[in-house]
Formats: sequence, structure tokens, C-alpha cells
Amino acid sequence: MILRRITEHVKTQNWFAVGLDFVIVVVGILIAFQITEWNEDRRERALERDYLERIATELDQSIVAMEDSIVTAQEREELGRFLMKSVQEPDVVRAEPGRFIFAVLTDGYTYSPEIRSHTFEEIKSAGDLGIFRDKVLLVDLTEFYTRVQGDAQWDYIREVRQTEYIKRSAGILSYDLLKQTPYAEGVPDVSVEDAMAAYARMLERPSFIEWLPTVTDRYDDIRAYRRRLDAAQELRARILTALGEAAPVAYTKVAP
Repeated sequence: MILRRITEHVKTQNWFAVGLDFVIVVVGILIAFQITEWNEDRRERALERDYLERIATELDQSIVAMEDSIVTAQEREELGRFLMKSVQEPDVVRAEPGRFIFAVLTDGYTYSPEIRSHTFEEIKSAGDLGIFRDKVLLVDLTEFYTRVQGDAQWDYIREVRQTEYIKRSAGILSYDLLKQTPYAEGVPDVSVEDAMAAYARMLERPSFIEWLPTVTDRYDDIRAYRRRLDAAQELRARILTALGEAAPVAYTKVAP
């Protein structure tokens, strides 16, 4: 339609009309480009919000896992101190037979929290990092997940300590005691006689006793988990602010 009008105006040498039609064409193209740009920006903003909401949800899950790991590490440390004390003081076993059995069973175990990064990996794979308007937040998220991946290289140390503990503790607890001590049910109800029999077997294992300080020291683990926890909570709060949502809820306070 426009092209035909321009052709007719050229034939009649109506240059004013030609110019006017040209302006109309250019303005139409610019408006079309602007509408396309607006639609693309709306799409990116919706996608950015979806990504941020999903990252916040994953950080929530990771925060719970890190809080649990800190509490678990502190509990294991206390159990290890209890076992080391029992070596010289058998009366602590007589006073708390169930705790002794539970300590032998669980002291060497660790719990490494799962830091969920599925959404961030998806963003990188899709090449969508550029849609984030807050570049500082993007840099900090990248650094957080990079550090998590870097820290994972030390997981093998915890695995070695745990495997060695299982080997050295094998046989201290009888089959019947193991059946009475479901791992997930906490301190069992066992007799003093059964606990003292296990205690005697423990004293016959100097290799187990010498390993107790190694598995009891959880300082590095707790420090690493706290560092990750602080970073995750800060990032979550900043994401909620970016989303215009309420202030983050209070998390379980972990003992220092």
C-alpha cells in the first residue's frame, strides 16, 4: 500500500508526499522495533524473576541443610569428647550407657550439606546470565557457587575419616547392640552390663582410641559450614529485596 503510494507520488513528482510517506514508513519501523524491544524486555524481566525466585527457594533448602550440618557436627564433637573422657573414666559409661553406645555408633559420621545450584547451572547453560540487571548480585552468586564447588574437593578428607572410623570401630558393638541402636532414633535404652561389655572391647582397640581425636575435631567443618551459611543468608535477603518481597524470616540460631 505504502510502496504503491510512493511510486505514484514519484511519477507525479509530488516530493512532499514522497517525504511524508517515507517518514511514515520510518516511524512505523521504529515503533515496530520499540514494541519488539518492549516485549523482549518484558520477557527477560519475567524470566529474571522466575530465576531469582527459584534460586531463593534453593537457597532456603541449602540454608536448612547447612544449619542441620552445623548442629550435627557440634553433636558429634560432644559425643567424641564423651568417648575420649570415658577412656579414663569408666563411670561416665555406667552413668549414661545408652549415650556411650550411641557415641560409638555415630561419632565418626559426618553430614555434608547439599548446596543446591540447579537453577544457576541452568542459567549458565542457557546463556541467560546477561538478563540479570543487578550485576553485583550476579558476581556474588557466581562467587558463592564457585566456592561451594571448590570446597567440595575437601569432602574426600571427611570420607576417609569416616571410612577409617568404621573400620576401627568394627566389632566394638555386638550384633544385638546394633539392632537396639537404630541410627535415626537417637540414644538407645541399653543396660549398663551391655554398655560395659562394649566398653571393654573398646579398650582392647588402641587403634580406635587413637583415632578419636581425629574424628572429634570438627572445627574446620563447622567454620566452613558457617561461612557458607552466612553467604547464603545474605544472598537470599538480597534476592528477596530485588523481588520486592518481605524481609527474610528468622532462621534457627546456631550456637557459636
